[in-house]
Amino acid sequence: MKKGQLPARAFVLAVALGILVTSSAFAQNAPGSTQVQIPGVAPIQMPSPQPQPTISGTPLPYPAFGTPAPDVAKLRPKKGVPESISLEDAIKIAVALSPTFASDNAAWYAIHAKYTSEIQAYYPGLSATASMGKTYTNGSSSVTSSSSSISSSGASGVQPQATAIPTKAPFGVYSQGTFSQESVELMVTQLIYDGGRTIAAIRSAKLADFAGRATLLYQLQTLALNVANAYYTVLEDNATVVADAQLVREFEVNEASVAAQIRNGAAARSDIAAAQFQTAQARGNLVVAQGTAIGAQATFATTLGLDADVLVVPKAIAAQPAAPNPTYAKSLARALVMRPDYIASAYTVSSDEANLRYAKLARFPILSVAASDTISRTFTDCYSTTTTNANGIVFPVSYCPGPEGWSNDKAIGLNLTIPIYDQGVTNYNVAVAASQLDQAIASLNATRLAVQSSVRSALATLISARASLVEARSELTSAQVSLDATQAQYRVGATTILNVVTAEANLTTAQSGYITAFYGVYTAQENYLYATGIIDVQL
Repeated sequence: MKKGQLPARAFVLAVALGILVTSSAFAQNAPGSTQVQIPGVAPIQMPSPQPQPTISGTPLPYPAFGTPAPDVAKLRPKKGVPESISLEDAIKIAVALSPTFASDNAAWYAIHAKYTSEIQAYYPGLSATASMGKTYTNGSSSVTSSSSSISSSGASGVQPQATAIPTKAPFGVYSQGTFSQESVELMVTQLIYDGGRTIAAIRSAKLADFAGRATLLYQLQTLALNVANAYYTVLEDNATVVADAQLVREFEVNEASVAAQIRNGAAARSDIAAAQFQTAQARGNLVVAQGTAIGAQATFATTLGLDADVLVVPKAIAAQPAAPNPTYAKSLARALVMRPDYIASAYTVSSDEANLRYAKLARFPILSVAASDTISRTFTDCYSTTTTNANGIVFPVSYCPGPEGWSNDKAIGLNLTIPIYDQGVTNYNVAVAASQLDQAIASLNATRLAVQSSVRSALATLISARASLVEARSELTSAQVSLDATQAQYRVGATTILNVVTAEANLTTAQSGYITAFYGVYTAQENYLYATGIIDVQL
């Protein structure tokens, strides 16, 4: 082999490889993009998106690269709902509109209604009965007749005389009649003594009401946590979209720089493939981030009880100085005092204790007093029959209308009920109440352990998130400095494209890690407040 043939073949091979790689590289056109032409190499077309954060949460047309789908990312304003919203206002909207909390509130209202009903047992019971009707009779009697006297008045100043009117026809004699009856009864009852069973029932219902209210508060805090998590997820995903768009621009600039290096003969033609790969990967990440952000926005809106396409975007937040980390002992002590679910479990135990006493007191006698006042009237609309006079002559008799009668009956008395044998019903009720009490005690212990676990976990996550944010910020700064230095070295031929691609990948990872760590601190803070029961919400 002649001297100089090997370098010449290597140069030809490099040129061929550069032509093959760059001609097969994919690219997209974008308005305002700069065409970089290299002799013997296909034109390089690089889009230059200019993402700007907008109120819609999607800084670029969706998707930024590919077939447009504008209706997916489009958000519509709704009257009465602010387009940019704070976390506090978002929680208020969720409380007012969320169907989940509406269901929880309705369940508590039923518990509260039972207590307001039970407490009425202190007061006397009052009832009234009224009746009105007609009686139609016809036929013959199988017994001897009976009669009643009525008064018939003559002219003024004449003494009324009593007239006997049979209420039943004589034996074997046909009769028919129409009678009207009216009556009104008023009854009052008052419990005097039942061994304290009524008081036990009221106490059980009252404590159950307290437990239900604490449970409702816990569900409200859960709703607030879900809103906060969705709130920060939207901010994190929107920040990821903006960061990915900035990386796309930076990688496109780097790709243009590599193309210029190739044009000037300072870089191998194969370097363009690595730069285009990094740009294409960044574009793919951007499109995925856009889809994730749209999904997070829909979840946030529906968590508030709004339609998924309503324009309601979280307000941007700024970094805050880290607060001192709390201790586990103080956090747990606060949680056992403030956690609504633990308070609800404790009230449930007390309520079931009163319910057990209520079941046992069914063996005691019950003393009550009752009084009634009844007024009734009877009207003879028409009564027809036959009668026989002293001479044995039968003739018809009719009273239309007939006489009326009335009565007023009053009664008062004591009622004493002594349970003797109820076929084991009371024993069964006592066993069920005792079982419910045992379950409530077990649930209280389980809740206490769950509180300890959640507080410890949330505290550790919060401390780790704060420490991770410090490291992520340092990592991002280092990655950016490293990329700038590597790109400068590449421009002067002091390093390879592989090092540039590695630095770009490190920057991508650091950017994503910093965004996750930044919003992870806020999410961890909300979870810590939820675990200790001090989320700022009120019923």
